[in-house]
Amino acid sequence: MTLSLALYRVGTRLLEPLAPWLVSRRVEKGKENPERIGERFGATQAARPDGVLIWMHAASVGESRLLLDVFAALHKRRPSLHAVVTTQTTTSADMIAAWAPPGIVHQMAPVDGPKAVATFLSHWRPDAAVFAEGEIWPNMLEALKRGGVPAALINARMTPKSIRGWNTRSGAAKKLFATFSFIGAADQATADGIASATARRIETVGNLKTSAVIEAPPGEKVAAFREATGGRPIVLAASTHPGEDAFAADAFAEVRMRKLGALMIVVPRHPERGESIVVLMRERGFTTAQWSQDKSPPGPEVDVLVADTIGELLFWYACSDAVYLGGATVEGIGGHNPVEPTQLGKRVFTGPHGFNFREMFDALQPTGALVIGATSHELADYWLAALDAAQPSPVLGSHFADSRAPFEKTLDAILAMLPEDHLHA
Repeated sequence: MTLSLALYRVGTRLLEPLAPWLVSRRVEKGKENPERIGERFGATQAARPDGVLIWMHAASVGESRLLLDVFAALHKRRPSLHAVVTTQTTTSADMIAAWAPPGIVHQMAPVDGPKAVATFLSHWRPDAAVFAEGEIWPNMLEALKRGGVPAALINARMTPKSIRGWNTRSGAAKKLFATFSFIGAADQATADGIASATARRIETVGNLKTSAVIEAPPGEKVAAFREATGGRPIVLAASTHPGEDAFAADAFAEVRMRKLGALMIVVPRHPERGESIVVLMRERGFTTAQWSQDKSPPGPEVDVLVADTIGELLFWYACSDAVYLGGATVEGIGGHNPVEPTQLGKRVFTGPHGFNFREMFDALQPTGALVIGATSHELADYWLAALDAAQPSPVLGSHFADSRAPFEKTLDAILAMLPEDHLHA
């Protein structure tokens, strides 16, 4: 064991008694559900399903959504399979509660303390584990390895900063990443970075989010919403972060002067920000409705609809005429995935700070399906041009994977880890 891992394990063992206090502080800040605190320490009232069970772990909404897609595909191949899905955020918990397919039990992720992890694994007894993107927790991985539970890291994506960190701790990297019998990198930079840190060949499978098939919302539901709004032009500000709501509001002010009757829908990345966005929009002079309070189409007097709910972003993409995708206008977030709107045939405008999706942005930009800009005036011009032009046909297939090869390769690797069906005593 390397010194850094030894220190981590000793430190987490010593600090684990303080974890309840730290979690209670998060409850006070609204970051934890007080009714689910026990899950943070591996305790639960939920029963383990009989048969083969896979543990799937992700951090937040985007990764959780990917895991739901992966499990749904696994379940089609192996209908008897069950999964316990753990996530770190209450937002992702709400999304899974609303959208999880049959066969999934959701739990809040246990803290990475030896006792909490041991309690979790003792109860659920997973036959295999799947971690998404960049979730590397030493005690979890050590416990899986010690218990002989095969594990996979899928859609691995790491920032340059994370890669540099692992390369400075190559001993720890070799030890931890050895837990994974399969590592599928989403991009070449991640594959090269992990390979450099671990001296292990890492395959660039490709970004699973670009090869998963997006199921469009029901056309009749979209048409009904558009009809209820009177066929108004609709622009969308999706997955916005603080600062980006005001950015979109500045652009929309220009749009309204030149496009009478236009409606803006704002979908914050974190729905709990809905109330503050409503206040911001009303301060800007926009008549504003809040979807979480009254789920009815906005009347002609409404300028802005704040759609602060979980799991409906695909619907809003489908309803809109032009999309602004947040996460890349403000610095430090790294952008969000443009795949869903482009698969639905929507043009997308985003900011210049999308470092987490650079390869994807670089591939989409020359097609005209993605526009990158830095000013609200550029966004206004984009929105107005998009409202006046026919939407493009879906472009994803021709500019990324023409097949579901990355997705299928990942499914094959996960299924290969699983035992035959059995019953647990």
